[in-house]
Amino acid sequence: MAGTIVEIDSSAELKVGDKVIVYWHGGCGGCSRCEVGETTACLKDIKHWAGITEDGGFSDYVVIPDAKLLVKVPDTVAMDAACLLPCSGITAYNAVCNMVPTVQDFAKHSADCAVLLVGAGGLGLWGVQFAKQLLPAGVRVLSADVDEEKLATAKAAGCDEALLWGKDVDDDTAVAAAKKACGSLGGAVAAIDFVNVPATFGRIEKILVQGGMHVVVGLLGGDAPGSVPLMPYVLSRHQMAGVLMGSLPQLKDLVALMAQGNVKSPPISHHPLENVYDVLQDLKAGKVKGRAVVKL
Repeated sequence: MAGTIVEIDSSAELKVGDKVIVYWHGGCGGCSRCEVGETTACLKDIKHWAGITEDGGFSDYVVIPDAKLLVKVPDTVAMDAACLLPCSGITAYNAVCNMVPTVQDFAKHSADCAVLLVGAGGLGLWGVQFAKQLLPAGVRVLSADVDEEKLATAKAAGCDEALLWGKDVDDDTAVAAAKKACGSLGGAVAAIDFVNVPATFGRIEKILVQGGMHVVVGLLGGDAPGSVPLMPYVLSRHQMAGVLMGSLPQLKDLVALMAQGNVKSPPISHHPLENVYDVLQDLKAGKVKGRAVVKL
C-alpha cells in the first residue's frame, strides 16, 4: 500500500500530507525482534498483517496501528511503484541479499560466475535488477520461465540470458542448457526460486555448483514435497535459505535504492477498485504481466 497520511499521532516523526508506504506485516511491537524491525519473526508470533489478519488497502482509507510501520516515499519515486516495494519488492530484495555473501565468495576465485533466477514475473523482474545492483560486477544473471513474453521482459530488465522452460522441455534438457549457460564453472553459484514447485526445486539442486546457495521464495508449490538426495546434498555443500518478505530496515534501504533511479519497477497496469476480483482471477491464471495496481 502507498498513500497520503490524513491523520497521525502528534508524537510521530511523520505528518499529515506525507506520502508513505506501509510495511504491512506488523508484530507485537514490543519484543526485541519487533524493536529492530524484524516483525515477521515476532517472538510472540503476533501478526498484524494488513490485508490478511486485518483490513488492508482495497479501500479509500486504511488504519495502520503503528506509525513505525510507515516509510516516507521520496519525491523521485512514483506512488504506483512505491506501493510494490513492501511486498514483491522487498521479497526479491531480501532474496538477492541472501545470496550476496555466497556469490561474493565465488567471485573472489572465478571471473566467470552466474546466478539463476527462476520465474520472470513481478518478483523475478525485481530480482534481475537487484542482482545487477547488489552482486559483484561481472556476475551474469540468468532467468528461466515457461513464458517467452515474460523472458523477453526479463531481458529488457537486464538479465544476461533467458532460458525457456516450456512444457516440452524435460528436466535433463533444462538442466544441461542451464549448466552450459552458466559458463566455465558448469553451474550456478546461487539460485532464487520465485516459483518453488517440485520441478523447479529439483532442477535448481541439479544446476547448482558445489557450495552453491539455493534461495527459496515462491509459494506456488503449496504443501507439495520437494526432495533432496541427502548424501549428495551434504557432499555438494549446498546451502538453502527460505525468504519471507524482509525486514523494516531492508525496506528503508530499498526505498533509498529506488530513489537513486537505477532500479525501475516492473511493468504496471492500473485498475479501479471495483475490478479487484477480476484482476485477482487474472493473476491466479498467470495473465498479469508485471504488477497490477489498484489506483483510487
